[in-house]
Amino acid sequence: MRLTSLKIRNFRNHRESVFEFGQGANVLLGDNGQGKTNVLEAISYLCLTKSFYATSDSLAVMIGSDVFEIEGTLLADTGREAHARIAYQLSTGEKMVTVNRVKVEPYSSIVGRFPIVISSPEHGPITTGAPADRRRFLDFVISQASAPYFTALMEFRRVLKQRNKILLDSRILRRDVGDAIVPWDEQLVELGAGITEHRARFLGEFRSYISSAYLHLAGEEEKPSVTYQPSVEAEAGPALRDAFRAALESHAAEERRTGTTLVGPHRDEVVFALNGRELRKYASQGQHKTFLVALKIGEWHYLRERCGEAPVMLLDDIFSELDEQRAHRLLTFVSDLSQTFITSTNPHYFDGPLSDRPADRMFRVHDGAAVLSSREAV
Repeated sequence: MRLTSLKIRNFRNHRESVFEFGQGANVLLGDNGQGKTNVLEAISYLCLTKSFYATSDSLAVMIGSDVFEIEGTLLADTGREAHARIAYQLSTGEKMVTVNRVKVEPYSSIVGRFPIVISSPEHGPITTGAPADRRRFLDFVISQASAPYFTALMEFRRVLKQRNKILLDSRILRRDVGDAIVPWDEQLVELGAGITEHRARFLGEFRSYISSAYLHLAGEEEKPSVTYQPSVEAEAGPALRDAFRAALESHAAEERRTGTTLVGPHRDEVVFALNGRELRKYASQGQHKTFLVALKIGEWHYLRERCGEAPVMLLDDIFSELDEQRAHRLLTFVSDLSQTFITSTNPHYFDGPLSDRPADRMFRVHDGAAVLSSREAV
């Protein structure tokens, strides 16, 4: 899949910007704060109906405006074309999503239709942060490849919210939960076990993608590994569900004391390591960045196989913390994968790998305006 054109209006600091993109690497050059990342954010809206950067649609509306609009034409690997449009009105809080002029409802139904891989500074906590950051990474990748997983995940979150409310109300009011929690227990068991099984299968398949990508980026001296640590461990199937029920029973008193659910996939952990040493504790900044990029390249290959489409890749400020050799390897590697969008403040990274490639394009972005740049000018 590739994005052939993009139009953004009253979005962040872009009054109106229009792009015709190349099939290969599309480089957005400019100083910080000029609107490079905003272009990637707009692409995220087209593919996911939301930003990878902002927590609220209202934050993306240009100051002094009431409505932002994003339009783009996406071309599938089969040659089928789709026109997507996102509009958000600040005064009413309403968002409209259409594909080929047909309204999309619910918005979540678009996830996986236009597969996308995103790497930005906001994703740094995947390797450096808390377990929740790694769980979000798993859920984002699997959800694009599996609609049933995404549906189960949304339902699990609803069940978890209701169950936590019962526990918290019981704690505050100093009363026993009684039978009120029983139906939520069984739903948590069934959904939680299914999510755990799917995550385990995914990581079993995904390890080889990470190893291959890391080898291309850093060579053979560093060996990456991934270990899944679910909150409940047992063989898949009935045994896992029995283990979930037993864990809920053993944690019942503590859950009532704390007012929160202590068993389930929302408590899972994924441990990343290099040469057997946990990444979060021992890795350098460069190793963290290389591992994160390897995850993203692995994600690209995984989604291409599962979705039957080459995902669009967004790489925001990807070269920070990378030495020149790793940066050059990365650029050469990703520019051969599929359509890629890269932001940078330094044009010199692109002198060699992208020279004389007709599929690549460079844009200068300044104060919310973008201009196609010739290689001679860069």
